[in-house]
Order: sequence, then C-alpha cells, then structure tokens
Amino acid sequence: MPHNRPIPYPNSYVRPDVTVIGGGFAGTAAAITLARANRQVVLVDAGQPRNRFSEHAHGILGMDNVSPMELLERGHAEFASFGGSLVRATADALSATDGGWLTTLSTGQSLRSRHVVVATGITDRLPDVPGLRELWGTRVFHCPYCHGHEVRGQKVALIGGANPPFTTNIAKLLSKWTDQLTFYPNGLLIDDTERGILHALGATINDAPVTRMAPDAASAIGVVVSAGDDATAFDACFTGPDFLPNDALLKQAGCATVDGTPDGWVRVDGGGTSIRGLWAAGNVVSSPDQVPQAMGAGAAVGIKVDQAMLAEDVAGL
Repeated sequence: MPHNRPIPYPNSYVRPDVTVIGGGFAGTAAAITLARANRQVVLVDAGQPRNRFSEHAHGILGMDNVSPMELLERGHAEFASFGGSLVRATADALSATDGGWLTTLSTGQSLRSRHVVVATGITDRLPDVPGLRELWGTRVFHCPYCHGHEVRGQKVALIGGANPPFTTNIAKLLSKWTDQLTFYPNGLLIDDTERGILHALGATINDAPVTRMAPDAASAIGVVVSAGDDATAFDACFTGPDFLPNDALLKQAGCATVDGTPDGWVRVDGGGTSIRGLWAAGNVVSSPDQVPQAMGAGAAVGIKVDQAMLAEDVAGL
C-alpha cells in the first residue's frame, strides 16, 4: 500500500554502496534500479518534488491523469520492498573521500558511499504577478505537452515571464491546441518578426501589463486575468517560468558545466558528471524532463552506476 512514512534507517546502511540525493521521479527510479541490482542504497528525500503543486500528471504510459504525489509514494514503497532505505532529510554537503563520497544530512547523519546520484530537480521562478503563484500547478501551467490536450479548443491565456525564448515558443506551440490564445508579454520584448509569426498562428497579443490573476469561480481550472482596465476570464492559463537547477551540491563538488561558466548547467555524459563516482539525473541537469523522461533517465543512470561499480570490483580482483 502506498505510504509516505519515513522508512527506518538501518545501521548497516551507514556505508551504503550508493547514496541517491533527491526522491523525485528521477532519483526514485535510479534508487529502485540499484536496489533491484542488489546494491545497498540510501535515498535522501526532503519531500519537495517539483510537481507537488500539480494534481495530475500526464503522458505516463497506462497511468495518465495520476496524482504525482501518489505515484511517488508508490515508488518509495517499492524501493523499500527491494531493501532500500529512505531518509527524510536534505543533503547539506557533499565531499569526496578516499574511495567514495561523504554526504552530510540535515539530520546530523553522515553517509559514506562509493557513488552518489544527485537528482535534486529544478525550481521554477514564476512571473511576479499577484495571485499567479497561488494558482501554479492547478490553474496555471507551463508545459503544453503536459496539459495542452486537456484545454484543446478552449480560451487560453499565456503570461510572459522571466524566460523570453521559452515563453514565445510556448505561444507557438499552443496554437496546435487552440485558436483562442491571448498572449500577455507582460514586459517581454517581442520583436516585429515574432509578432508576425504569432499573429499568423492566430494568437492575440495584449501588451497591457498584467496586474492580478484570480481563479474563475465558474470553472474548475479557469482564471481571470486583470490587465490594464480589463478583467478577462479564460478556460486555462500558461506561463514561462525561469528554470533554476538545484545543482549547488554538484557545483560545490567541482563539476564542470556545459558552457564552462559558474552559472551554466552541469555537464553530464550518460548521467556521469566530470567527476568520477558522481552522477546526476533528471531536471537538475535537463530542464525539459517530464515525469516519464525523468523516470527513464533515472533508471538509465542507475544501470550505469551499477555497471561502473561492477567494473571497479572486477578490476580489484
């Protein structure tokens, strides 16, 4: 039965084979894969997955419309059934030691493991519009592939955010699901070429600044957007958040980034970072990963870690 109780932390796991930091979909999939491979695994989870605000997840084979939190609870229970150990905590520090890694937890515990998988996800920085944050995940969305099908043919608003390329791309994508799109740039600069493309795709552009958003009492997912002197009701709303990877542990450990800058995304090759024994999976290194992509990435990294450990063991014979 799915549950969300912390799984007891056995003393024998003070030195697990693998520590997985982050119990979202990527981290849990990696942890399950490794536990099924007879590895001793500790999964460190603070219980704050990115999609905890969403009531439903889509595009998951055979489980469309499932509650993300319910699905994670099932995954954590499966992980425990394979001998894994779940610790409810955050990882405060990560450092290399002789023969592995030391992970220091908010509980005061320390884990020494041969390998570490970081799957700490991403934080969505939302537009600074009063009322929007309260509607995030239930009435305001960002991914047309996740939620576009449910609002096809309906009246949809798009609110500009801190991510101009992503937001304008959403505007184009949404034209595949609806011909009733109103795009509020809300301060984003949209050049004449982009405006021409959006108009050709059937979008209406309203340059009035958005001053407030509120739920539409007449609809389960509708919103009322106040901009200028008007307040308009929409069947659904999207926005373009800025994506901030929760990669502090990886960067503190010295992982190389894609562009070589301190603010760049951490570089991975098959889930492996630039540092041996330190791996990453899911949104922490790949912003577009939806639930099924994150699960697949986590499982793939779990296999890579197990095979890397086997190669180490064989080399030591």
